[in-house]
Formats: sequence, structure tokens, C-alpha cells
Amino acid sequence: MKTIRTFAILLAGAAITLAAVPKTVPPQAPAPNIAQWESVLAARERRANLIRDEIKAMDARIEARGDALLASLRSIGDSKDSRSKVARMKEETIQAIRRNIDYYRSKRAALKEELRRPTLNLTVAEKRTMIASFDTRIEKRIGQILDLLKSLPTHKEYERYKVEGSTWAGPTYAVNEDYVQNQRLVTITNRLQREIEAGLRASIARLERENKMLNAELQASNYSSPKDLTGEIAKNEALIEERRNQISVVRSFVSTPTRKVSQREAIDFDHERNNTVAQLRLDFDNLFARYNNLLPELSIINSTRSAIAAAKARTLKATPTPAPASR
Repeated sequence: MKTIRTFAILLAGAAITLAAVPKTVPPQAPAPNIAQWESVLAARERRANLIRDEIKAMDARIEARGDALLASLRSIGDSKDSRSKVARMKEETIQAIRRNIDYYRSKRAALKEELRRPTLNLTVAEKRTMIASFDTRIEKRIGQILDLLKSLPTHKEYERYKVEGSTWAGPTYAVNEDYVQNQRLVTITNRLQREIEAGLRASIARLERENKMLNAELQASNYSSPKDLTGEIAKNEALIEERRNQISVVRSFVSTPTRKVSQREAIDFDHERNNTVAQLRLDFDNLFARYNNLLPELSIINSTRSAIAAAKARTLKATPTPAPASR
């Protein structure tokens, strides 16, 4: 009996001891430090603005130096002494501009794909603004190509032979150097005309394919922004008409006057041109290195903004509404 009472006392003591031990509460996640997030966001926004400013400054410098180089190149032409040195410089420059256009088109296509299947957290406005910037540069480059082409000579009616002298048997003839020089240069002009026209026709084909795809999307009943599509279609149709006008210019342009330079002057100019092109290429690489840094930076900024907005909404929802004061 005594043993039973002792055991009961022990059980009661154990119960009292267990009751005194506080229950284990699962650890709670710390409340988000919104102020700290906002500080990080502000720092990233400053960095993004700095990169934007660097891009604008580099782009302006590239365009200014490129414009000056092309203006100088357009103003000169070949003499019989320089033969086709200037024309070949213009041909090389046109090919370089075409490669530049291809690069801009690749970046533009990547952003168009981002609109359809996003991999970065960029806003639609940000993507469209950058696409518009690439479009502006592409159209400017096409204009530069046409201006350079128009500074090349076209066919002129020269006699193949000219009277060099006369003998008792009659006049003697020699090859007309003006005819030879014109044929030499027109060969380059005609080749560039064919290549540029082919490029413009390829551009028309791309625009027509894009409009076909946009029209198919427009017909889809689940598309939420038909106004955006109709605007894109109209813009492409205007560009197609512009390309057709440019083809007409390529086929039958009037050569602009140029200053004929000697072989020595042409060689010196080519040396300066190569130095400028090398610097422009370096600036261009640096420009797009910063562009490639800007895109993920903008993506992180947009994600951080969304996270802050969501945290503020949760905090507001969790805050109890104060009871109305009793009268």
C-alpha cells in the first residue's frame, strides 16, 4: 500500500514538472527587412543609371567619330593616279557597316524573343525602348551605305580610243585613259549595287515573314493586346515601302561630286581610316559589354521591386485593424 502511494506521488511530481516546462514553439522566419531591401534597390538603381549614362556617352562618341569618317570618305574620289584605291576603301567600309547592321539585328532579335518567351525580368516598356534604339541605328546604317554608294562614279560615255597623233598615213589612236578609269571604278559600283539591292530584298523578306507571323497572332482570339500587334504590322509595312524606295535609289542614283585625290593622299587617308576603325571597334565592344551588364542589372532591379511590393502587401495584411473607439 505504501509502495502504491509512493508511486502516485512520483507520478504527480512528474506531471507538475512537465507542466512547468514551456512548450517548444517552432522557429519563425524573421520579418523581411524592407528598409534594407530598399537600400539595396537604390544602390542597384544608381549602378544601372551609371551604366546607362556610360552607354549613351559611348554611343554618342561612336556616332560622332563614325559620321566624321564617313563624311571625309564621301568627299573624295579616285584619280587616274589613285586608280581604284578610294573606291575599294568605300567598298570595305560598306561591308563593315553591313556587318554592324547584322550585329544590331541579332541583338534586336534577342529582345523580340524576350517579348515572347522571357528569360529576364525586364518590363515590356524596357524591351520596346531598346528594340526602338536598335531600329534607329539600323536605319541610320542603311542610310550611310546609300550615301557612300552615291559617292561612287557611275557609267559615263567615253570613247574607248582617242586620237593620239597623226602620220602621213592618217591619225594614230591610243586607249582612252578616261574610259579605262571609268570602267575600273564602275565595276566596283555595279558589284556594290547588286549586293546592296540583295540585302534590301532580304530585309523585305524578313519584314514580310514577321508580318505574316504577327497577323497569325492577331487572329488568335486569346491575344490580349491587339493594338500592339497592329502597330507593329503598320510599322513593318512602312519599312517595306521604304526598302522598295531604297532599291530604286540603288538602281539609278546620281553620283555626288567628289574631290579627286592622288595615290599618296589615298594611302594616307586609308592609314587614318584604319586607325579610326580600330578605335571604333574597341569602343563598340566596350559599348556592348556594358549593354550586356545592364540587362541582368535591370532584371534584378525589377525582381527586387516586386519582392519589396509583395513584402509590404503581406505586412499590411498582417497588421491588425484597430478597434473603433467606444463612445
